Amino acid sequence: MNLWNEGFERLDGIHCIAEYKEQIVPENRGNPFIEAIPERLDMDQFFDALHSLPKFDSSFLKFGIEDRLELTRQIKPSFWSPFPSHYDKYRGLYTMIKIGYQSRNPMRAIYNRQFAIGWDKILESGLDENGANIAGNIQTAQSLVEIGISGIGKSKIYERILKRLFPQVIHHSEYKDKKLLMTQVLWLHIECPSGKSVGALCKNFYEKVDELLGSNFYQKYGEKAGNTDNLAKRMVKVAAQINLGVLVIDEIQNVHKAHSGGDERMINFITEIVNTIGVPVIIIGTFKALYLFKNSLANSRRGIPDGYSENIMGLLPEESWEWNELIENLWDLQYTVKYTPLTDELKHLMYYQSLGIPDIAVKLFMHVQSKAIINGGNEQITTNLINEVASKSLRLLQDKFEKIRNGQTSELGELDDIKPDWVSFNEYIKEANHRVNVYGKLTQDHSRSLQKRDKDIILEELVRFALNLVSNPELAESMANQVYEASGGMGDKQGMFAHLAQLALEANGQVNVNQNANEDSLPKQQKTKKTKPLLEENDLRFIVQHGHKKGLSTEEALEEAGFIRECNELLGFCN
Repeated sequence: MNLWNEGFERLDGIHCIAEYKEQIVPENRGNPFIEAIPERLDMDQFFDALHSLPKFDSSFLKFGIEDRLELTRQIKPSFWSPFPSHYDKYRGLYTMIKIGYQSRNPMRAIYNRQFAIGWDKILESGLDENGANIAGNIQTAQSLVEIGISGIGKSKIYERILKRLFPQVIHHSEYKDKKLLMTQVLWLHIECPSGKSVGALCKNFYEKVDELLGSNFYQKYGEKAGNTDNLAKRMVKVAAQINLGVLVIDEIQNVHKAHSGGDERMINFITEIVNTIGVPVIIIGTFKALYLFKNSLANSRRGIPDGYSENIMGLLPEESWEWNELIENLWDLQYTVKYTPLTDELKHLMYYQSLGIPDIAVKLFMHVQSKAIINGGNEQITTNLINEVASKSLRLLQDKFEKIRNGQTSELGELDDIKPDWVSFNEYIKEANHRVNVYGKLTQDHSRSLQKRDKDIILEELVRFALNLVSNPELAESMANQVYEASGGMGDKQGMFAHLAQLALEANGQVNVNQNANEDSLPKQQKTKKTKPLLEENDLRFIVQHGHKKGLSTEEALEEAGFIRECNELLGFCN
C-alpha cells in the first residue's frame, strides 16, 4: 500500500482507512490493530523509500552565483543516505509495534475489561507476581533506548522511518463483518522540555495528540494541571484510548534530576507505561542521558520488561562502510563550475574536520562549496579551502574536537554530548543485566579503554597464560610486561596471547620464530643442556608446533584449540 496515495492528511500526520492483511505469525492473527499495519519492506525497498537527494541537473552548473548558492542550501534538508544499521532499527521497530499490540486486541474481552475497570486503577495497582495487571492482562510491550552523539542522526532516522513507512493514524470502521469504530494512533513523537518534569512531558503529549486528532485533551487534562501523578494517570488513559502503537520520547537528557522527582520518577513512569498498559516506548537522548539509566534504571530493574534493550551509537569509524557511503554520495552534489574528484586525501580531511558526524559533514561540505563558488575562478575544492572553512564555520566545535582527537579523556565531562565519560560508561556497560548494543567507533574505544584502565587485570591474565608456556615465574612476568608494553595496553588480546606464545617458544629453543616478533625484544635465558621431555598433546607448545606443521599461524593454532576467545568475551562485553 502506498501510504502517500492511499492515506489522507488531516490536521497533522498521515491518516488512512484500515486495510487488513493476513499474518504469518499465529499470535498476530485475528487482531485488527496488527493486521492494519503496512507490510514489512525488504532492505532494497527500505533503501529506495528512505534514500533522498536534492534534484540535480548539469544545467544547474550554468546558473549564476546566487542561484547556485541557493542550490547548495538545499543539500541539508534534501540529502539522506540510509545505512544497513538503519534497516536493523526499522526491523526492530516494526516487530516492536506488532508485539506491543499482541496483548491489546480489541476483539478480546480482556481488552474491554481494562476500560471498564479504569486505567487509573490499573496504573495504581501495578502488576502481580505473574506480571499481570488487575484486569488479568499480561502486556507484551517492549522498550528501547537510543543513546548517541549529537548529529549522528538517531532522532532523524526514527522520524524518517515513521513518517515515510507508517501512517500515523488508522481509522477502523468494520472488521470481519463486525462494527469496529476505533481510532488507532500508530506512533507519536514527543520531546522532553528542557529542565522539566514528568508533568511537562504529559502536557507535551496532550498537545501532540490534539494536533493529530483535533481533540481537546490539553484543555481537558493539561490546563487543569494538578499534581504530577494526576497528569500521568490522565496521559496513560489517553494513550489507551487512542490505541497508541509506540511512543517515541526524544531529548531525554533534558530531564532535570531535581525537578519534581527528576530522573527516578521519569524512569518509573516510562516503565509503568510499558508494563501496565502495554505501549512500547523508544527513548532517545545524548550521552548526557546516561545518568538517568545508571542509577534510576538500576533501582527499577524489577519492573524492566524482558524486551528492554539499549542501542548506544558512537562516532562512525573512518574506515567504515557508512562513512565512505555517506561522503561519496554527498560529494556528487557539487554545484561548482569545475567538479573536484574525491581523493583519499580529501575524504580523510573531511573526516578529520567533522569527526565523521553526518550532520556536521553535510554542513561542512555545503559551506566549503559555497566558499568555492564565492571565491570564483575555477571554483575547485581543495584541502586548504576545507581547512579554512572548518576553522571558521566549525569554530565553536574545534576545541572540543581537538580534545577528542588528542584523547584528553580527563576533560570529557564537557564533551558528553559527543563522547561519554569513560569511567561511568564502562561501569554501566559491565553492570547492565539487559541487552546493550554498542555501535560505531565507540565499540573500539570502549574495548580499548577497558584494557588500558584494567592494566593489572590484563597483566594477570597474560602472566597466567605465560605460565602455561614457561616454568619460570620471573620469566613469565617479564614476557607478559614486554607484550603489554609493546601495545601500550591497547592491543587485541588474541594478538597479545599469540605474541606471548611466540616469545615462549623462542625462549625455550623449540622453534625459530621470526614472524611478527622483534628479536631485540626476546627475553634472554641461559641455555640448559638438560634433555627436554616430550611435550604432551595438551601442552600449548605442542599445540603451536603442531599448528605450524599444518600451516597455521600461532594465533590460529591456539584459537583452533580453544585457548583464545573473542576479545569482547574476555572483557565481559555485553552484546
